[in-house]
Amino acid sequence: MGSNEDVMISVKPGVKGGSFMVRETAVLTNVPANITVTPVSDGSVFVGANATSSSSRHVFNLGTLQVHRLVCLFRFKIWWMIPCFGTSGGDIPAETQMLLLEVENKFYVLILPVLDGQFRTSLQGTPDNELEFCIESGDPDVQTTKINEPVFVNSGNNPFKLIRNSIKILEKHKGTFKHIDNKQKPEHIDWFGWNTWDAFYCNVDPEGIKDGLENFSKGGCPPKLLTIDEGWQNIFPSYEENPTGELSRLINLEENAKFKGSKLDKSGKNLRDFIKTIKQKYGLKYVYIWHAMAGYWGGVLPESEVMKKYNPKIQPVVQSPGNLTHVVCSTLDNIQEKGIGLIDPSKIRDFYNDFHSYQASCGVDGVKVDVQNVLELLGAGYGGRVSLTRQYLGALEDSVTETFKSNNLICSMSLNTDFLYSTKEAAAARATEDFMPNEPTFQTLHVAAAAFNSLLIGEIIVPDWDMFYSDHITAEFHGAARALSGSAVYVSDKPGSHDFDIIKKLVLPDGSILRARYAGRPARDCLFNDPVTDGKSLLKIWNLNKLSGVIGVFNCQRAGIWPPIKGSIYMPAPGSGTPISGIVSAGDVDALEEVAGESWRGHCAVYACLSGSLNTMLKDAKFQVALEHLKCEVFTVSPIRAFSEDLRFAPIGLLDMYNSGGAVEAVDSENKSSECKIKVRIRGCGRFGAYSNKKPKCCSMNEKDEDFIYNPIDGLVTLKVEGEYSSREMVFVY
Repeated sequence: MGSNEDVMISVKPGVKGGSFMVRETAVLTNVPANITVTPVSDGSVFVGANATSSSSRHVFNLGTLQVHRLVCLFRFKIWWMIPCFGTSGGDIPAETQMLLLEVENKFYVLILPVLDGQFRTSLQGTPDNELEFCIESGDPDVQTTKINEPVFVNSGNNPFKLIRNSIKILEKHKGTFKHIDNKQKPEHIDWFGWNTWDAFYCNVDPEGIKDGLENFSKGGCPPKLLTIDEGWQNIFPSYEENPTGELSRLINLEENAKFKGSKLDKSGKNLRDFIKTIKQKYGLKYVYIWHAMAGYWGGVLPESEVMKKYNPKIQPVVQSPGNLTHVVCSTLDNIQEKGIGLIDPSKIRDFYNDFHSYQASCGVDGVKVDVQNVLELLGAGYGGRVSLTRQYLGALEDSVTETFKSNNLICSMSLNTDFLYSTKEAAAARATEDFMPNEPTFQTLHVAAAAFNSLLIGEIIVPDWDMFYSDHITAEFHGAARALSGSAVYVSDKPGSHDFDIIKKLVLPDGSILRARYAGRPARDCLFNDPVTDGKSLLKIWNLNKLSGVIGVFNCQRAGIWPPIKGSIYMPAPGSGTPISGIVSAGDVDALEEVAGESWRGHCAVYACLSGSLNTMLKDAKFQVALEHLKCEVFTVSPIRAFSEDLRFAPIGLLDMYNSGGAVEAVDSENKSSECKIKVRIRGCGRFGAYSNKKPKCCSMNEKDEDFIYNPIDGLVTLKVEGEYSSREMVFVY
């Protein structure tokens, strides 16, 4: 990073001569007279507008936007977000929730539509290249003629710092949400998990769960997190009685008949007995369970005696016009027709407390709460979508932390700004639409969308890149991506269908994972290139460990189109077709200086996980990578440290793991006149590797001498680390 990366801008953005100026450059032209600008801090502003009449929904023109490379994140479905790329206002879809511009190859401008009081904002373009913002309350009775702080604008020289600093400014100014740095992260994200969804879908039952756990244990990879997904609840119509897919509603708080009585065989009489049994037998640390934000997809059944205490009623749903311009999810068809059994917002806290208390009494440790964005459809009569979301979300967050004594919550189908800018506790949320094992055209889109969405959501929550199949044609592709994600790693394998070689590249023998420090995001030179459809660009995803960086390179081309649509034409199989080439450098790890140390001179050891090659280079040196369709490579980038005038050393980590460097905890040294000792603390076991420009005299681990191999050609030192110690120290003597 250059010295101008953090330059403070003294001239705030504003309108001058009909143009919206940022750093004395016109970003928007033909700005209407009703647009207002309010300074915030550090060169950032809010943009607002005045209307001539009162309404619950307004669309305002911000001006003409063109001749800037841009990437935006927009909701292509009510639940989910994907990126879009372009150069002008006409390329910006409705329901855009983040817009990043590259201005004349000089600096970046971030435009964030946010929440202002009871109104939620989104961006959209027009065929005339105008940039518009839309505000809506979702309640016909909540109207306004003036909006002061709906759109936040900031600029910077580093896009990642720009987004991070902007979210922190908004956190402080708005006071309605927290940055991820100020949240307690859930415990499960550092452990390997198994989710039952793609293994069984709604047919999940105790026998299937036990069968799956048994197979994982036999393969040497027992999960520490089990998520019992949809299929365990008491609903009407029930799972068995509903072959036509009628809209079901929750009728009580307990498990259904599959998890009671004789169906449990020798595992007890109910859900509590079952969970106790599998925790003891299979060493599970956490059992999470699924439910929808409103209880179930159709909410709760108002006629249920159990539910009457929560004062539910059937609430009709109203779609935002912005949502109707994109893919209307088929799951909304029945909801649109029959409405949601909505619990009175004044009673939702009681419902969550009762529901979670029952689950906790059964040994449940946390919850995955799905279908969250449905609340934006239900705001009429409740003060609007933002007000309703905040009542429900606040109650949910409080119930989880109070009941489970930890922030063990996974949010899902929640990628709207109503959620993002209202969450004060929730610290993990799904980053993409579901992994769909039977949709070949969705696989590359899933990885690309997760990386780009993490640009924004990774500053507010830990992005959850979802489950995958370890035994799948794209397993390596997904597995490598999960290692870069900075989030939880969990699969949804059917019992007996596993590739333990893939799993063992992600999971240590104790069930923990080598989780990177931040959300995995596209490299800077990938931000404005479409890695799925432009036919030429590779996707690079970067992250940091404690002492190294990691870069994943993925060929996502020719496997589908944006947005993901079922039935798209599937192009070549993995490994086929003409390879696509791209340029990689150690500097693609954007914040490598954070872990390199003050005396670092820019030299790096770069280890390729899948090919097993090691090279040394300066940070800015470039090398070419060629990948066939649906193939990838992962590079560990370890800054080379000088320990004496002629000794250079860089720990790589566990060479057979996708994120090798995640195993390195610390490096220290002892220098004496006659020798130098380099001490490396690691966790896990397997083949450990490090770069050294000289062959060590000897190596020891936990004060016991160890055999090692030194390759004088590339400087790779390797030794076998055995046992299941959580942490150990190895010493290299020179």
